[in-house]
Amino acid sequence: LGGACVTLNGAPIPLMLMSPGQINAQIPLTLAAGRYPLVVLSIGNQAISATTNVTVAKYAPAVLIGSGGQPAIIHKDGTFVNQDHPADRDETLLIYATSLGPTTGGAVATGGAAPLSPLAATGSVQVYFGNPLFKQGQMIVNSSVLLPGAVGIAQISVTVPGFHIS
Repeated sequence: LGGACVTLNGAPIPLMLMSPGQINAQIPLTLAAGRYPLVVLSIGNQAISATTNVTVAKYAPAVLIGSGGQPAIIHKDGTFVNQDHPADRDETLLIYATSLGPTTGGAVATGGAAPLSPLAATGSVQVYFGNPLFKQGQMIVNSSVLLPGAVGIAQISVTVPGFHIS
């Protein structure tokens, strides 16, 4: 990954992707919530970044963003849910997210891919399209598991209820 190393709290962490403007790394699963120093090292150039303090939380849920800034909410045919392809009542959708907290079931290791069997299930998840104060905005959550073969990505299966808002 370009001869780079990222350390968090003085220990190297797994790198997933590196580009000119972005580094994706995984926070160790065993790291407690708190503030920790993060440093980027260029091994080939023997350069080191300034230390940045980052806050690690037990939960920091976020929907992944696909091409063109599109939230990763997907129809069964693989197309994004958007104005041109809206979700239908009683349709099952997949949402891809990260940072949903500890898992149960299949064993997960820092830097390792999520297992296929048994699946690593996240804790309880609630999903709302629109205002969570409106009962019609709540989706039916069928499952929430780490995506097998991926690192740190959750796949949430939801069904749009027949009485949902537009």
